[in-house]
Amino acid sequence: MANAEKISVSLNRDDLTWARRRAKLKRTSLSAVVGEALLRQRQAEAGVRLLDELGTDDITQADLDAIRTELGWAPSPSVPPRRKRRGPG
Repeated sequence: MANAEKISVSLNRDDLTWARRRAKLKRTSLSAVVGEALLRQRQAEAGVRLLDELGTDDITQADLDAIRTELGWAPSPSVPPRRKRRGPG
């Protein structure tokens, strides 16, 4: 792993158990599982930003929430709430 840095991370027991099982199932390291989880979170946040940039004025909030849920883009507390875009005029 290029530019990797060793750190210490605390996880609750359920998350650690899940991560260890996933690592064993995927025949990879615990670090790789954590890295994959971080990548997926970054992708989810990027997806939310993309939806915000493209604008969603013509769909309901329920539709938008369903799209985000389906794609795994549910916003986390660190993502600012969606801004309303103003139409022309």
